[in-house]
Amino acid sequence: MKKIFTLFLISVMSLSAAAAQPARMYLIGDATAGGWSLDNASLMVTESEGVYEWVGALNAGELKFLETPNWMPSYGPVTNGDSLKVGSVALVKRAEELESNDNKFIVAAGRYSLRVDLTGENPMLVVADGTGLPDKGYATVYPEVIYAIGSATASGWSLDDAIAMKETACNSGIYLSQLSLQTGELKFLHQRDWGKAYGASEANLPVNGEGNYTMGLITGDDNDYKFAVSVATPTVYYVTVNAVENKLTIALPSAIENIVSCDKIEGVYDLQGRMVSLSTDELPAGLYIIKGTQTTQKIVIK
Repeated sequence: MKKIFTLFLISVMSLSAAAAQPARMYLIGDATAGGWSLDNASLMVTESEGVYEWVGALNAGELKFLETPNWMPSYGPVTNGDSLKVGSVALVKRAEELESNDNKFIVAAGRYSLRVDLTGENPMLVVADGTGLPDKGYATVYPEVIYAIGSATASGWSLDDAIAMKETACNSGIYLSQLSLQTGELKFLHQRDWGKAYGASEANLPVNGEGNYTMGLITGDDNDYKFAVSVATPTVYYVTVNAVENKLTIALPSAIENIVSCDKIEGVYDLQGRMVSLSTDELPAGLYIIKGTQTTQKIVIK
């Protein structure tokens, strides 16, 4: 069976002709079920690069859109306080705290279909009556990226150096990365801060190499349980965090046959920069550069 391995991520490459669109878009505001809580922002469905849709009931209140579960960048109406109504309307982006355009829509209670489109010259919002349409969006929202941290990793307890692990599919709640583990403590942060994290189901749960281990959600100091990794020598493993099933899986690289990215492939290139395919299917063995909508990766196919 063909095996595909991601070797490393390339942050800047000449293959990138334009900045990628955000992978996600969220609704936030007291017009939504989650209110103004960043943790409970409503995740829209990414239909294609730069296009996001959501259908559901909104309360009377205010509403704006976020690229990530952080306050910026955000999108709102050109004029603060404009009513959310059926039709197309331009959006204005707020990218920095110093910008004064923290504009919000005023929403009347009802059922709406919302489509944010960033692909044109200006960002646009298309609003339609959502009556009779099924809900569209995610009831449970998982982080797009989590961060491995602890003395069991080469980066130790440094927030700045915590190791990013991307989800295997959009909002899958499953994260996979190649990590070098040594004896020490390990957990996985939702963001580069000391807030929510995925940790062990009990204090100092032993991790002795390959296997499946039960996880828990860390919400504070009372349950800040770490995995206690014990290995004879530092070893490279493929580490899978499954937040849906609360399971941590440790496997040697030979056990992993396919590394999947949440990104959509825009092109497959050889090492001379020539496009050879639009997919990794049926590629001959060799080294390739995969240009995705969010990242660029170098892979080896065996």
